[in-house]
Amino acid sequence: MIKLKDVEEMGSVTFGDAGEVTLETIKGAVTDLAQQNGIPVAFYTDDAKEGGLFGDTYTALVAYHPEHRNDYFNMAMILTKQGNFGTVSVYAAGKSKQMNKFARSEAAKEMRRGQSMSFKVGNMISSGIMNMGKSKQKLQEEQTYYEIILNIIGAALNE
Repeated sequence: MIKLKDVEEMGSVTFGDAGEVTLETIKGAVTDLAQQNGIPVAFYTDDAKEGGLFGDTYTALVAYHPEHRNDYFNMAMILTKQGNFGTVSVYAAGKSKQMNKFARSEAAKEMRRGQSMSFKVGNMISSGIMNMGKSKQKLQEEQTYYEIILNIIGAALNE
C-alpha cells in the first residue's frame, strides 16, 4: 500500500478525450512507446491511500526500471477524471539509493560547518563509509530515466 502523504509528486499529465482511458490502456500505450524507444519499463498495480482511516483508496499503476526495481524510485500513477478530461498524477514511491546517498552527504557537509577539525575529520570518515558507491553519473542516469518515463506518459496520453 502506497500512502500518498509519504510520497512526493513527480509530475502530472492532463489530457482530453479520457472517457475510455483506464490504467490498463495507459500501461499498454506506455509499454509500446517505451519499447519503440529502447527504454526498459515494467509494471505492477498497488493500492494508494489518501488521508486517514476514512480517506480515499485508489488503484495505482506502478512503473519501474526492471534492472533497478529496488534502487530507483518506482513511479506510481493515479488516474482521475473530470468531465472529458483525465489527469495522471505520478508519485515517487519506494527508495532511491543514489538520492539517499546524496542527501546524507549534503546533510553531513552542512553538519560540519563551524565545527572543530577533529569533528570534521570524524564526520568525513563516517560519511565516506556510509555513502560508498555514491556516483554523480549514476544519479544523473536515474534522474534522466524518470524524465524519459514522464515524457513517454505525456506522449502516450496526448497522441
